[in-house]
Formats: sequence, C-alpha cells, structure tokens
Amino acid sequence: MRTLCGNGLIETIVAIIAIIVDVGFEVSTILFYTMYTTAFALFEGLWEAGITACFVNVGSDHPSIIEAIVKGKRERPASWPKIITCPSEITAISMADGYARVTGKPQAVLVHVDVGTQALGQGIHNASVGRVPVFIFAGLCPYTESGELPGSRTEYSHWLQEPHDQTAIVRQYCRYTGEIRTGLNVKQTIGRALQFASSTPKGPVYITSAREVLAEEIESYSLQQDQWVSVGPAALPSAAVRDISTALVQAERPLIITGYSGRDRRNPKLLVELANLIPGIRVHDTGGSDVCFPFSHIASEGSRFSTDECTEDADMILLIDCDVPWIPARNPPPKNAKIYHIDSDPLNQQFPVSFFPAHGRWKVDSFTAVTQLTNYIKGDISITSALKNPKYVTRGVERATVHKARVENIASQPRLGDRDLLDAHNIGSLLKSSLRDSTTFVVEAVTSANALYDQLQPDRPGSWINCGGTGIGWSNGAVLGVKMALADLEREETHKPSLVCQVVGDGSFMCAAPSSALWVASKYEIPILTVVLNNGGWKAPRNSAQLVYPHGLNTTASDEEINTSFRPTPNYAALAEAASGSNVGWENNLDKSGTWIKGLRVKTVGEFRDALRLANLRVGQEGRGMLIEVEMWNMMADLIVTSASYDLGKKTSDYLDPDSGIITTIEEGTFILP
Repeated sequence: MRTLCGNGLIETIVAIIAIIVDVGFEVSTILFYTMYTTAFALFEGLWEAGITACFVNVGSDHPSIIEAIVKGKRERPASWPKIITCPSEITAISMADGYARVTGKPQAVLVHVDVGTQALGQGIHNASVGRVPVFIFAGLCPYTESGELPGSRTEYSHWLQEPHDQTAIVRQYCRYTGEIRTGLNVKQTIGRALQFASSTPKGPVYITSAREVLAEEIESYSLQQDQWVSVGPAALPSAAVRDISTALVQAERPLIITGYSGRDRRNPKLLVELANLIPGIRVHDTGGSDVCFPFSHIASEGSRFSTDECTEDADMILLIDCDVPWIPARNPPPKNAKIYHIDSDPLNQQFPVSFFPAHGRWKVDSFTAVTQLTNYIKGDISITSALKNPKYVTRGVERATVHKARVENIASQPRLGDRDLLDAHNIGSLLKSSLRDSTTFVVEAVTSANALYDQLQPDRPGSWINCGGTGIGWSNGAVLGVKMALADLEREETHKPSLVCQVVGDGSFMCAAPSSALWVASKYEIPILTVVLNNGGWKAPRNSAQLVYPHGLNTTASDEEINTSFRPTPNYAALAEAASGSNVGWENNLDKSGTWIKGLRVKTVGEFRDALRLANLRVGQEGRGMLIEVEMWNMMADLIVTSASYDLGKKTSDYLDPDSGIITTIEEGTFILP
C-alpha cells in the first residue's frame, strides 16, 4: 500500500487503521480512500488545467472514475470539477459546447466506451465544424480477462463493447486523439489534448483509457500549467496589411464577409471601427453563429446562410473567419472581384471539396489582423488623404439610406394584432420587445432563422448564438451550457442574473433527446426560457428538393407525402412538465403546480404576448424554467409551395387541407382566427 503522508508515518497510519477496524469499519474501504489513482489524477489534472465542469454519462468502464468522483467531492469539493449527470450523451456534449461559446474555454465530457462515443452523434460534428473546444473522455473495455489486474473484465458486456478502433468513430472530427496508457503521464496527455482544443481553429479532442490503467495507483504530481499554453495569435505580414488596406479603400463596392469572428467578443467593436474608416463599406454575416457585427450599424447587410445578393456586385471582398462566403451556383461574386481571406483555417482543411477563389490567404488571428488593418488605414498618409475625397461622404449617405429602408421594411413585416396567427416575424418582434435588452438568444430555428435575426436585430456581442454546424438538436443542451457559463461569470462579477432564451424549431427540438435536457435543467435548476416553433415538422427538406427539382413532384406533394410531417404533433408543453420531474400523469399527484418547468401552448399574438409576460416573471425574476410551444400559422395545414412562390420573395403560398383535400392560396401574414 502507498501512503499520502510519507514513509516516516507508516506506523501512525497502521495504528489509525487498527483503531478504525476495532470500531467496525472495513479495512478495504479505508485502504482504498488513501489511494491516488490514474482516474483521480485525471480529474485533478482537468481542474488544474482550468476545467470547472464535467458533463457525464457513466458506464461499466468507469469504476475507478466513479470512485474518484466520490473521493473528490468528499475531500476537496471547492477544487473539483462540478459533475453534471446527463441522461443522454448529446445533452452532455452540447452543454459543454454551449459553455465554451460563452467563455472560449473547453469543458469536459465523459462517455461510455464505443456506444457512448457513438451517442455523441451530431454533437461532435457541431463542435468540430463550429470551432468549439471540448475535452471528451471515453473508457475502453478492459484488456485483461481473468482478474490479472484491478479493473479486469467482470461483466458480460465487456466482450461486446470492444471495436477494433474505438477512436476511429470520431477521429475525423477531432483536433487531437490520444490514449492514456499509464497513469504516470495522465496529466501530460490532458495538457497536450487541451493545447490542441484551445489553439485555433478550436475544436473537440478525444481521449481514452482502459479500466486497468484508470485503476493504477501512482504518486501524486502536478504540472507547471504556464508551460502548457495554447498556440498564440498569428499576425499578417506587413505586405499583406498594405495590400488589403489599399484594396479596401480603393474599391468602389467593398464588402466584408464574416462567419465566426464574433466568437472573440472584441471583434465586433473592432470591425465597427474599421467600417467607420471607409464610408460605404458593407459587412455581411454568413453563418450567424455569433454576433460578428451589430445589426444597427449602417454597414450591416444582416445575416443570411451565404445566399445574400450583396456578393454579386462587390469588387473587393475581405473574408474573415468564414467557411462558406457564398454559394457558387447561386450568388457568386464578379470574376474580376479582388478577394482576400484571413482566417484561422483559410483552407477549410476538414472539407474535402471547398474552393472559394482568393488572391491571398493568411492563417492568422482575426482580431490581430483587423487591428493591423485598422491601424494601417488610420496611419497611412496616402490612404487618409484619399478618404477625404467627397465621394466617400456620398457613399456613406447612400449606405445610410439603404440601411434605413431595409430596417423600415423589416419593421413592416410583423402582424401584431392580438388575434393574428404567429410566424417568425411577429415571434421575433415580440421576443425583442418583451424580453430585457440583456437577453441572450440561443437560436436553432433553421428555416425561420433569417426572419428571427431580422426581427431580433442583435447588436451586443454574444447576444445571439447559433450552432455553426448542421447537427440539429444542438440548442437543447447548448442553451443550458450557455446559462451555466453566464451564471459562473456573473457570480464572479456580481452582475444581475442573465435571461437566456432558446428559440428552436420543432424538428430540431425532437432530434436530440429533449427529455434529457429538460430533466437536466430541472435537476440542476438552470432557468431558461424555451420557445418551440411548432410548424408541424421539418420544412428544410422541401427547400432542398425545390432547389434541385423546381418543377418536380415535390411541388404538388403534401408534407405527409414527402415524409416531413409530424402529425399528430406532440404536446411539447406537456413534455416539458413531465420531463422536469413533475407528478403529471400519476394518480397520486401531490402538487401539480410545483413543476419546475412550466409549459404553455399558444396560437395567437395575444396569447404569446401574455406568455412572455409570465416568462419575464417566472424565468427572469423567480429563476425557474418555462417552455412556450408556439403553433405557427404554417402548421395549420399541409404545405404545398409552388415553384413560382417558393423562396423567391413572393407573398402567397398554396395550402392543402389534409381533411377536405381543398387547395387554397393564402397571403402570408394575413391570418386571423375566425
């Protein structure tokens, strides 16, 4: 047996054990709790590296992990990661993802051998494509069969859960993968993994270890954490600073396209400074995963998923942290446009097919690079002289006029009468007017995202967070991680508790174990407002079919025929109350009013407005959860969209009543209840 006290005190420890045995305790129990195992060092190493939360889904590969968790909680609760139980792995990784969106720092996820790794599902894609640092640990099946070592195989499942290469399940999505093969370098393995996770482009890392290794007893040790830092920011070469700055100023129709730059909360303000130097410049956000540029600034072109027509007349384009600046088949820039790309991953190394032309690409830190450009433009005499030309004043006035007209057009979209039915425009408008300005919106609305962005009009860095990947269901767990991170920051800075609102389509909500996320919210008292946009199923697949077959059978098929309908629709409000631990559905219901998450269903503007008033009280002041299910106008009947009206800015849509079979042409936004 090793001791924690040094060889000179062995006799004392033996005497203490003898006393404990005399009063009836098991010697084996006492012996274990003096042990320092690889598993304990794993958690200790995570804490020392700055990880404060671990989202877990434990299994048969985790006996030593479980013992280490209990030991840490009992012996050093103030310096031990907070352990969050997640019934579904997609909840765990999405919570870690959401936490990192706020802090920029990775948190830990613990899953169970190959099956738990597979259950990470779309979450590992989202973290990878969305450039989010996450530390993932999974156990391996024991490699001994007959009790040769502590941790050897003891259960039937141990022969069934050993693939030839468990790491292969996620390797292509990870910045680094590794295996802890001995406890002697467990903290070094953690440190190296976190260096990759935290170096741009950030992303998930995946570490494994077998039961025998996790049970290994080792000597306690620590690393010098200041020697395990991530890669520092890279800058543009001076020639590139000169060329890009000159091109931006000389262009007649300059355009900046962003994607992830707002992940660094310093970037939006810096980009505003750059835009103010060059009147008439435009800034477009392609991905909408962060607030990269304030909506209210006259240079803003808003946010679209790479399909905005602003690219089509630009003669100079600067791409900043952007994966997909345009769709080549739909809105390509002019062939003679000058294009430069600054990014932590300008070649999109994860994407086998990805070619967007550029006259220069640099693998740099966007904040550092934009700072260089801004300083150069302010300090170069020839550029400052050129910017005094009256044409720049004219361009600025014209740009302000265009922006004002756009804002007025957006303001005219919502129908806000109490009996009006609900669509993305009036939902977004009501959310903006009803919730406090400091609200953080976690949005996964897919086909409604553009309209919501237009109505919410986010300005504050971090106030709008979208996935960045394409694995739907992300927001169920991510919103909990966002709220946890904000709460941790607020405790440190004594700020007023933030209000966090998830806006999610019903298709996304259903896709990633909503009951798991709702239970976690209730269990750990993470108060969020969830707004489920119930439009009766998936709408995006019809869009995809329409783009490829604009005159195909899909144009006359119902949602039921193309298998995107969720009829009969679930009762999402009731699901929230049931999953959050209420007694709904039990005969011996003791307290129906005591459910931690309140669920409501609304159909009209008036009902939604009233529900938001309650949400401000319940979530914003009382610190409890609430889910509002919004029945949208386009779930009232199966949608048939003609090729003439779909996605072309038209105001009419054809609807098939599933009961009568009658097709009716209806103008969007005119619906009121009879």
